[in-house]
Amino acid sequence: MKLRPSLAIVAAATLTMVLAGCGGDRESDGIGRTENVAADATVTYEYRVPFGTGERMDGGEVVEIMPAELTVKVGESIRIINDDLRDYMIGPFFVMAGQTLAMRFTNPGVIEGVCQVNSEGRFAITVLE
Repeated sequence: MKLRPSLAIVAAATLTMVLAGCGGDRESDGIGRTENVAADATVTYEYRVPFGTGERMDGGEVVEIMPAELTVKVGESIRIINDDLRDYMIGPFFVMAGQTLAMRFTNPGVIEGVCQVNSEGRFAITVLE
């Protein structure tokens, strides 16, 4: 059975992404920002959620795909490939089943959220100048 994240998690992630995408030209307010890049672009960091991850988690296995914290620089980028049949909250990002998300970090600050694919249950990205 395919499970969906709770409405509260999706709402929190949406708010985080909206805040992360607003006002890219103003001084840093502590909220890191991102912009989309092509899914096949060269990136600085890449993570893959393998097929069967959801079933492994349903069976009680703890998966460690993402770190709890990642420090990056403005201009660096991340790609998250979801090869599983399940959608996941991965920090500030909602990555649908079978989809690839690729983002470039555009402003210094912190971007964070719930992470379903690490034992910490959160993923925080600190973006430095």
